[in-house]
Amino acid sequence: MEQRPSVAVLGVRGSVPVSGGAFLKYGGATTCVLVRLAGQAVVLDAGTGLLDLPSFLDAGEDRLPLILTHPHADHLLGLPLCPLLLRPGFRLEVYAAARNGLGAAEQVRALLSPPLWPVGPEALPSAPVFYDLPPRLELGGVTVERMEGAHPGGVSLLRLTGGGKRVVFATDCTVNGPGAGPLAEFAQGCDLLLCDGQYSDAEWPERSAFGHSTWTAAARLGRACGAARTRVIHHDPGHTDHLLDDAAGELRAIHPDCAFARAGEEIFL
Repeated sequence: MEQRPSVAVLGVRGSVPVSGGAFLKYGGATTCVLVRLAGQAVVLDAGTGLLDLPSFLDAGEDRLPLILTHPHADHLLGLPLCPLLLRPGFRLEVYAAARNGLGAAEQVRALLSPPLWPVGPEALPSAPVFYDLPPRLELGGVTVERMEGAHPGGVSLLRLTGGGKRVVFATDCTVNGPGAGPLAEFAQGCDLLLCDGQYSDAEWPERSAFGHSTWTAAARLGRACGAARTRVIHHDPGHTDHLLDDAAGELRAIHPDCAFARAGEEIFL
C-alpha cells in the first residue's frame, strides 16, 4: 500500500550536533529529512540524523536516493556510520551539484578519507553510488528541481513535487533581504516549506555574513510564498529547548502555521 505523503524530520540542528537535557525537545542531530511523495522516498542531506533513518523505513526498502544540498561537514557526518550502508544489498544513490570543481563523490571523499576518516566511502559494505544533480531530476513519481541559494560555497535549494503535493527544502541560505524574492517564487504555493532560521533578530547583525537566516525571515518567507505550513530548521547549537519555546510566538505572529521543526516529528501532507 502506498504510504501517505509525509516529511519525517530526522535531524534539524545546524553547524554541529549537540546533546544533553537542554536539547531533548527539538533534538541535537544535524540536518536530515525523509520526504515521501507519490510512493517515492527521498532523503535530503546526510547529517547525523541519518543514523535514525532505518526506523522510518518499511521492510524491503533497499534502494533510496539521497540528495545533498552542499558538502559542509554537518550535512555529511551521518554518512559513514549510516546503518544501511552496513547492510548487504542496500543501495544508496547520492546526488549533489558540483561544488568548487568537485562532483558528488569527490565532495564526500574530501571529508570521508584519511586523515579525517580512516576509510573512504568505497570501503563500506554497501558503498553509495554517486551522481551529479541536474537542475531537474525525476525520481519515480517525484520531480526534484533546484535553485542556488546564498551560502558560502553555494547550496542547492530543493523543490520536490509529486502526487499533487509540493515540499521545498531551503537549508543553509540567506533569505533576509534580496534572497527572499526568488525563493518565494520558487516555493510559491507549497504544502510545506522547510527553511533555515538559525538566528534571532538580535543575533543577526553579528552573523549576517554566515550564510543563514533569522527565524522571523523564514516565517515571512512562508507567508510570502503562501506555504500551507512552514517549519524553521537548522537550529543554532547554542539554542536550547527553552530558548526556542520562548521564540515560538514570534513565528506564529507572522505565519499562523509556522513552528520550529523537531527531530523525530512526522508531518503528513
